[in-house]
Amino acid sequence: MVSTNYLAAMADGVDRPFKPEDVTRICEMLFTAAAEGLVVVDAAGMILMHNPRLNAMFGYEPDELVGKGIEMLLPDAARSRHEEHRAAYNHKPVQRPMGGGLDLSGKRKDGTVFPLEVSLNHFVVDGVRYVMGLVTDITLRRKAELELQRTNQELEQRVEQRTTQLREAERSVREALEKERELHSLKSRFVAMASHEFRTPLSTIMSSVDLIARYSDAAQDERVEKHVMRIRGKVREMTAMLNEFLSLERIEQGLVVCQPVEIDVVHLCIELIEELRALTKSGQTINFDHLGDERVVTLDRQMLSNVITNLVTNAVKYSPEGKRITLHTTIVNGHLRIITSDEGIGIPAEDQHHLFELFFRGSNATTIQGTGLGLNLVKRYLDIMNGTIDFTSRPGHTVFNVELPQNLST
Repeated sequence: MVSTNYLAAMADGVDRPFKPEDVTRICEMLFTAAAEGLVVVDAAGMILMHNPRLNAMFGYEPDELVGKGIEMLLPDAARSRHEEHRAAYNHKPVQRPMGGGLDLSGKRKDGTVFPLEVSLNHFVVDGVRYVMGLVTDITLRRKAELELQRTNQELEQRVEQRTTQLREAERSVREALEKERELHSLKSRFVAMASHEFRTPLSTIMSSVDLIARYSDAAQDERVEKHVMRIRGKVREMTAMLNEFLSLERIEQGLVVCQPVEIDVVHLCIELIEELRALTKSGQTINFDHLGDERVVTLDRQMLSNVITNLVTNAVKYSPEGKRITLHTTIVNGHLRIITSDEGIGIPAEDQHHLFELFFRGSNATTIQGTGLGLNLVKRYLDIMNGTIDFTSRPGHTVFNVELPQNLST
């Protein structure tokens, strides 16, 4: 509150008290220059004075408001309620700061309604109570609030839509996973059934072939031996196919455990080649050589046998009659290297980056019997034993290079 007894001001470095008429003039100037609307009313709500900003805010001329009721600045629907509020305020007047929790609106002379905030304070002069209001047009703020509210609602809707989409996607994934589990279970049961149902007749066929070979007439030995060898070869092929399916199933179920043992690589390769010669075509040869004196490794025997068998079998399968297949091994710097080479049909360049994928078969091998599992299994076995494989191929020449640690810890 400005004191009318003394108002110090700095002028030329000397304190000087304002005169009462100076204080009055300064107050009038402040009232007139205020950036917000100012209005003073009496207890009956009559407008006694106001500043230019209030005129501009409500669209009235300077002389149109004085002596009029304050309710003329309010929307019609709010006038009677405002009279009640005014009476209550006069009964118990208190300072009410801006934004006192009330949603207020003003009505301009042209009838437009706009949002506003009002702070109230009261004062007494010569025993008469007056109320002064500070009025702020909050149209821009309210627009910003509404825009923010609209943006938030849009964001909430987008989040809700996205959440619904994610839930739907999650449900679809769960359903797909459940179907995949069902298919996997069905595949497992089929593989187990096929293994049992096919192994029994294959064993019977092999036993019958052995009996035929043992008791055949000597005069027919050459002709019988030819057919016996053919039957044995086909039985071995079917048995190998079953073994591939079973091996894949065991690996996918995590049932394959690496069990390193000492292995004489030369003896192992010779044993495997003797078995694989039954699969060779007319005129094909399988040549084996080992470079160096060191020949003992510590690896999983079954996995190593499967790797070598698959690579040599593929070389036989995809090579024409009369061609040579070579198996070469060596131990260098603590690593076993296995190299197979053939003179077969080769692997088309466009197929090479798919070669180790499950069930993949080259575009030039559609007429050759196979499951598309062999090289995938080779890669899986090598991964388990910390090994690597690469190859080079062109028509008439394919080479596979395998490298494994010489001694694999248990």
